[in-house]
Amino acid sequence: MSLRKYTYQIQADPMSRVETGEIQAKDLEDARRQLRVQFMMAQLPDDTEIVDQSELDENLAKEKSAKARDLLRVLADHHAWIQDSNQGSRANLNNLNLSDMVMPGSKLQNADMAGADFSGADLSGSDLTNANLVRASLHGANLKDADLSGADLSDADLRGAILTGATLDGVDLWRANLMGCVISPSALHKALSCKSK
Repeated sequence: MSLRKYTYQIQADPMSRVETGEIQAKDLEDARRQLRVQFMMAQLPDDTEIVDQSELDENLAKEKSAKARDLLRVLADHHAWIQDSNQGSRANLNNLNLSDMVMPGSKLQNADMAGADFSGADLSGSDLTNANLVRASLHGANLKDADLSGADLSDADLRGAILTGATLDGVDLWRANLMGCVISPSALHKALSCKSK
């Protein structure tokens, strides 16, 4: 039987500090037994918390896998729609949590992604021309070499985003948060229609 990872939080008595940690155990009963031995207790306090971290990790992996499958279906339909507007359908990713997704080179031109969370996602080299990214979170996203021509990024969160080599012709950055984003000054001035000296 393989060992599972458990995290715990225990306070031996009201006057002692709360101890937290991680242990490997066969099951919950084995985890409880190990904690009794480790803290030299006949029984654990009632408020002891033991969480099966392996189960949480497995559920997270399943959720991420399901999210990726759903996204692939949406992208396939969107690609068909780009080729022929009578086929497939325009991608609607409004308000979806797509944080940390790895999707370089995606064809998302004209996609509707208002309010979507792409924080930490890899969208490098993607075609996002004329995409609706109003209020989208692209915090820490990799947009290197992406084409954002004509995209609506008003009120978007681009803090820490990588925009080197990105095409920003006609992009709408009204009230977008660009703090800490990686972009050349000339490209930023051009995108904001500023006159550089």
